[in-house]
Amino acid sequence: MYDLFDEFPAADAAYFEAANNAHDLAHWKPTHDAVYEAGRRVGFSKLRRRDIGAGKRAFGKVYKDVCKAWLRGERFKRDVIQPKQYGEKISESELLRRRVFGREKVNQLREALRS
Repeated sequence: MYDLFDEFPAADAAYFEAANNAHDLAHWKPTHDAVYEAGRRVGFSKLRRRDIGAGKRAFGKVYKDVCKAWLRGERFKRDVIQPKQYGEKISESELLRRRVFGREKVNQLREALRS
């Protein structure tokens, strides 16, 4: 794709960016909306599973079309994906209390093993 103003990343760089970030879309900040849209159209799960040759070819075709659409004035809305929350939310004082409790238990185990 010829880009007069160097607005878009190169197709290879865009492919590797999309493929490397396809596992964690919630935290990914794409370099350009066209990269994300091309990855979405190809399918992020397909980018993760395909070998590099097939993935690059599929992504390259779609990326070229997406870049042309962007140059025509089309804009793409990115879905907001909330990151998964693991564990429970605890306060700083509770975290500190748990750490102190844990250290005490570890020290008790060490003493028991020494005797």
